[in-house]
Amino acid sequence: MCAQEQENVKQQVVELTHEMLYAYYCRNDVEALISRFDEDIVWLGAGEQEYASGVEIVSGIFRQFAGMVPKCNLSNGDYQALELAPGVYLCAGRVWIETDPSTRISLRVHQRVSLIFRMKEGMLRCCHIHISNPYGEMVEDDVGFPLKMAQQSYEYLQEQVAAQKKQIYAQTKMLERMSYEDALTGLYNRHKFNELVDNDAFALRTRLGVACFDINGLKRVNDQLGHLAGDDLLRRAAGPLLRVFGGRAFRVGGDEFVVVEHMLTETEFYDAIRSVQRGMRDNNVSCSVGVSWREENCSILKQLEEADQQMYADKKKYYRLLMREWIEQEGD
Repeated sequence: MCAQEQENVKQQVVELTHEMLYAYYCRNDVEALISRFDEDIVWLGAGEQEYASGVEIVSGIFRQFAGMVPKCNLSNGDYQALELAPGVYLCAGRVWIETDPSTRISLRVHQRVSLIFRMKEGMLRCCHIHISNPYGEMVEDDVGFPLKMAQQSYEYLQEQVAAQKKQIYAQTKMLERMSYEDALTGLYNRHKFNELVDNDAFALRTRLGVACFDINGLKRVNDQLGHLAGDDLLRRAAGPLLRVFGGRAFRVGGDEFVVVEHMLTETEFYDAIRSVQRGMRDNNVSCSVGVSWREENCSILKQLEEADQQMYADKKKYYRLLMREWIEQEGD
């Protein structure tokens, strides 16, 4: 046989090796493998207990594998063929074997293989198969494939994916809450309120109440007692709003709060406003208030202007009374 013919046979050996691996791992077509077995074949499988010789015994074992090997994909095969003796060829190499996603199990191994062929009557017959995987991947009940380990790997991956999804969901919710929530008071913030205004969220409502609350004397508290005392005043003011209106109350500025209420009746709305005012007084908080109620032509923005004007009128009244008390005290 000339050199070119020898190279052609080596190439056939490489192709046949890949075909046999593909038939076994990708199609689980054991009969395609058996058709290539030599009478004197010796087989060493991936598991420590997997060893047999003779075509009848080895073929019987492989027939047990029929339907047992999950569908896999092969990639990046790297094989080398050597002529060991006239008409005898070794093909050794490695290939990535990955379980197909449709199997719902997970395994990816760099499979090492050694196959020996000999030419008989013009046909290459396989007389030796050695599949080299770490023995630890196969357990006694596995048949031709480390199925239990692959199942455990898939279950572990699913658990990790589920845990990651849960963590991402929690982080997303936290970030969403941080983007909408005022960190100091726990009320919704200006950003959340602006969304309602920009979307004109309650334009089609048949009733809508808007209330503005502005703390009296926050600047004086900050200047005289410090910002920690001012923060405490803000939290004490927010407490009744959060208790009575919950997610319908917003901190829209340093000492400014807004309520947007569409669930209560007019009577219930005004009762709720008075409940907030009582709660603030109980918390030693002075606050100016303005309210707008409509049962037609509802508009957050327009009603905010109405409530804001009332709130400023209430604040002027507060400071007039404060000034009068101060004058009377000076007179005494």
